[in-house]
Amino acid sequence: MRDYFDVVAWLTGLGSWLFSVAALFVAIAVFDFNPLWIALSFPIPFVSVATLYALRLKSLPKLARQLGDLDDKKRKRAFEQLLSMGQSSVDAFLQILHAPRKKEEIAEWNGIAATILAVEGLGRLKAKKAVPDLLKLLHGSERDVCEKVIEALGEIGEKSVVPELLPFLGSEFLNSATEKALRKLEADALVDLFHKAMQRDKSAIESIRTHPYRNAFVAGFIRALWSWEDLSLISNAAWALAELWAVEAIPALRVQVARWLPTEIRQACKQALDKLEMISKLPRAASYTAIDTSTLPRPAATTDIPIENLPKVATFESDETQSD
Repeated sequence: MRDYFDVVAWLTGLGSWLFSVAALFVAIAVFDFNPLWIALSFPIPFVSVATLYALRLKSLPKLARQLGDLDDKKRKRAFEQLLSMGQSSVDAFLQILHAPRKKEEIAEWNGIAATILAVEGLGRLKAKKAVPDLLKLLHGSERDVCEKVIEALGEIGEKSVVPELLPFLGSEFLNSATEKALRKLEADALVDLFHKAMQRDKSAIESIRTHPYRNAFVAGFIRALWSWEDLSLISNAAWALAELWAVEAIPALRVQVARWLPTEIRQACKQALDKLEMISKLPRAASYTAIDTSTLPRPAATTDIPIENLPKVATFESDETQSD
C-alpha cells in the first residue's frame, strides 16, 4: 500500500507556484509593478500542500486525526480512548491506514506515528477484517510500520497469512518480529525448517522442495541475500537457493556477484549462480497435458460421411421387360 498522496500534493504545490510566478511576471510587465512582488509566490506551495492535507484529513473522525497529532501525549490519549471503545473503533483505525503517512509540520500531521498506532490498535483488537489492508501495508512501507504490521498479524491470529510472512524470515531487520508472529500462528515447524535450511541442512532442503510454501521459502532466501551485518547469511542463502534449484533467484544472484562483497561471499554467490544458470538451460520433460489435441485428425465415423451425393449402383432391366 504505497502512499502517493504526498507526491501528488507537492506536485500540485509546485504547479500552483509556477502558475503564480507566471501570473506575477505578467502583472509586473503589464502594470509596471515592483519586481520584488515575485516574493509573494514563495509561500504558495506550502499553503497549497497544507490545504490539500487539511481536506484529506478532514474526513477522519476527531480521535483518528488526533492519532497523528504532533504532540506525543495527545496521540497516546487518543489511542487509549479508541481502544476503550472496543470493536467500534476498528473502522477509525482502518481509515488511518489510507491516510498520508508522511510527517508534515504545515498540516500538523505525523502520518507514520498515526499508522503505527492504528496498526497496533487493530492487532490488540484482533480485527480480522483488517488483515487484507495490513497485508497491503506490509509491502512498500517504512521498516517501523512493517514491523508493527507483522506483530499485529501475529496478534490477530489469522493463519492464512503464514505464507505472506514467511519471506520476512530472511529480512535482517524484520526476522525477529516475523519469527515471533509465526510462532504465535503455530507455524513453529516452518520457522525451524527455514533456519535449518540456512544452516545448510540437506534434509530441510528436501522438505522445502515439495512443500506447498516452497515459493515463500525461496522469497525468504532471496531476501536474505541483501543482509548487511551478518554476511555469512548471504552465502548460506545462496547455497539454499542453489540446492532448491530456484532459477527465479538468478537475477538477484547476478546483482550479488556484481556487488562489493568479500571474495568468499561473492564466490559462493557465483557458484550458486553458475549451478542455477546450468539448470535453467536444461531441456524440460514434455508434459502430455500441454499437448493441444483439438487439431489432431480424428478417426472417421460413418455418421459423419454424407452419402446422398455418392454414385449409386446401376440397375439392369431384364430382357422380358425390354421386349415389352
